[in-house]
Amino acid sequence: MIAILGATGYIGRSLARTFAIDHEMPLVLFARNPAALANEPWPAHVSHRSLADFQAGDFGLVINAIGAGDPARVAKLGTEILSVTQAWDERVLATMGQRTRYMFLSSGAVHTATSEQPGAVGVLAPYTSSKLQAEIRHRAMADRPILDIRVFGYADASIDQGGAFFLAELARSVATRVPFVTTSQDMVRDYAGASELRALIDCWSASTPVNQALDLYTKAPLSKLKLLDVVAARYGLNIDYSKSVSESPTGAKAVYAPASRAAAALGYAPTRDSTEVVLAMLDAIASA
Repeated sequence: MIAILGATGYIGRSLARTFAIDHEMPLVLFARNPAALANEPWPAHVSHRSLADFQAGDFGLVINAIGAGDPARVAKLGTEILSVTQAWDERVLATMGQRTRYMFLSSGAVHTATSEQPGAVGVLAPYTSSKLQAEIRHRAMADRPILDIRVFGYADASIDQGGAFFLAELARSVATRVPFVTTSQDMVRDYAGASELRALIDCWSASTPVNQALDLYTKAPLSKLKLLDVVAARYGLNIDYSKSVSESPTGAKAVYAPASRAAAALGYAPTRDSTEVVLAMLDAIASA
C-alpha cells in the first residue's frame, strides 16, 4: 500500500491524482481534514483518512508532502513550520516497518543553503531550516530506505490561483484574461510537474532504494521573460512590467534550478522542459 501525507496540499493532491489514475495498488490519502477529499471521484482503490490514524508501518511506501507551498502561507506560519515538519517527519521515522520506504518532499532551498552558507543553519529562513533539519535526520539513519526529493519549482493545473507568487498570479491572469503585472527583472526557474515527480518516485522505487537526496529537474529550466513572451502570444495576454519586488520568505533567488543530475543514474530521464510543463498547466487552466 501507498500513503500520501498532506494529500489536500498542492503537490500532495496533484501526486495523489496521478497515482490514482494509473496505479492499481491501494492508495491511502492522509489529511488533517480528510473530508476535503470526499467530493472528488476517486477510484475504488483510493481511500482517505485522518492524519491522526497514520502509522508508517502499515505501508510499503510513504510519501510525505506535508508543508506549505505558497510563500504567503510560508510567511504566515513563520517558525511554526519547523515544529510541524519535525513532528510529522518523526512520526514517519518512529513508525516505519522493515519494508517501509519513505519519500520526503524536500526543497531546492536546502541545496542552495548548504552550498552557499555551509554551517549557517541559524541564519536560514524557517522554511529552509525545516527541510534541512529533516534531511540531516534522514542521513543519520543511513540504513533506512529514505529519499529526500528536492523540489525547486512545481507546476500543476490544481495550483491555487489565489496564491501570492509568480506562477499562481500568472495562472490567475490566464484564467481571467486580466493583464499580468510583474517586475521587469528576469529570473530562471525549473518547474517540474506531476509526471516528472512520479517518474522520479518510480525510478527510485524500482531500484534498490538507498538513503539519499535527489534533485527533481526537467530537461531545461526557463527564463521568466522568455516565458512571458510565449504566454503573451499564446493566450493574447497583456504583460504590465510595473510591479515592485518583495522578497520571498524563502529567500531571493535570481536562479533557482538544480545543477545535479544524480537521478539519471536511476534511469530518470525527463521528457519535458520547464516551459512545456508550465504551458501544459496554463493550457489546462485556459480551457477549463
